Amino acid sequence: MTHPRLGRHRRAFISLAATAALLGVSTSASAQGNAPFKIGMATDMSSAYSDITGKGSAIAVQMAIDDFGGNVLGRKIELLVADHQMKPSVGGPLITQWFDRDGVSVVVSLAGSSVALAANAIAKDRPNRTLLHTIPLSSELSGKSCLPNAVHWAPDSFALASAVTRNITEQGGKNWFLMVQDTAAGPPARAAATAGVSAAGGKILGDVRVPFNAGDVSSFVLQAQSSRAQVLGVGFGGNDLVNIVKASHQFGLQKAGTRIAALVFFSTDLLAIGQESAAGITFVMPAYNDMNDQSKAWAQRFEKLAGKPPSWGHMADYEGTLHYLRAVRAAGTDDAQKVVPMMRSMPIDVFSVKDAQIREDNKLVRPMYLTRVKAPSASKYPGDLYEIIGQVSAKDAFAPMNPACSLVKSK
Repeated sequence: MTHPRLGRHRRAFISLAATAALLGVSTSASAQGNAPFKIGMATDMSSAYSDITGKGSAIAVQMAIDDFGGNVLGRKIELLVADHQMKPSVGGPLITQWFDRDGVSVVVSLAGSSVALAANAIAKDRPNRTLLHTIPLSSELSGKSCLPNAVHWAPDSFALASAVTRNITEQGGKNWFLMVQDTAAGPPARAAATAGVSAAGGKILGDVRVPFNAGDVSSFVLQAQSSRAQVLGVGFGGNDLVNIVKASHQFGLQKAGTRIAALVFFSTDLLAIGQESAAGITFVMPAYNDMNDQSKAWAQRFEKLAGKPPSWGHMADYEGTLHYLRAVRAAGTDDAQKVVPMMRSMPIDVFSVKDAQIREDNKLVRPMYLTRVKAPSASKYPGDLYEIIGQVSAKDAFAPMNPACSLVKSK
């Protein structure tokens, strides 16, 4: 008898078969020759984070596979794609099946901190399988839930929130109202934002936890308005952020002088909001589409396949997958006990990653870019959307290693 949760996962996986075919992504093993080398990509394909990750993540991972050459260790690389629906009850059985039955070597993407943490609990008992967290932001992934076989490639909530809140507070935005998501990612985002505001002498006037995929966000925006805060800090991306910004315009927060700081922001959010409404939003990001000639060319390739520009999350899917495959080739095995140390020791040679390293806690640290959305009148060409205010060094952007991580050696 099929477990009901696993049954839901199978339906979700099967429903993506047509999508995967359109993307040029394989969803089944080859029956000839050596067994394929399988990469599993589990992410949000259908709800609030589907623009941030979704089909675009499948495209980005497949681009990395293609650019690597499509084969590793004498085996054809195949990509399995599934929707975990932002639910650990769906993602957990999916990842277990991929590792135990389907021979998947690595699972990438893993949007949503609750699903990512559930994946770590599964991978803990499978030390030769790898997790590559290219989307989730929870700092717990390199804290008490860190694993020797899980790499946290995405920047965490501290790196995304602390620098932007500190900078805006230093520039005179002393009083804040914070919105964070009512998920596992919420408390770390609030703590990081508070640290940045406090370090620059500011004050949190109020805060609220917004349910995931909330829909009507009017009541939350009205709470921010009644606080009379100079700055509204929003600690989540995707549909919920889009709705918050639109509602804040509806209620006149920007006209009254309230600034918006996004504690996480993606280009897909900007496209959904519209540049005119998003103008002035300040945030931090690890990479952007027109940062150099190579990134521009890559973004153009992606847009031809996806029909829209990539987010930095899509870029992270590409970066992490390519570096992982290079480490597998160098290690001569897919055993995570050898591959992950190789990932740490090898230089990270990707056009969008500069001066980066994977630390002892398996956290990728890199310089971050303090950014503001341009007004349409300031854009000089299509895609000229951002003003880079400054660069934050990896040392200043990321929190020190957490001693709660079992990988961190006591000094």
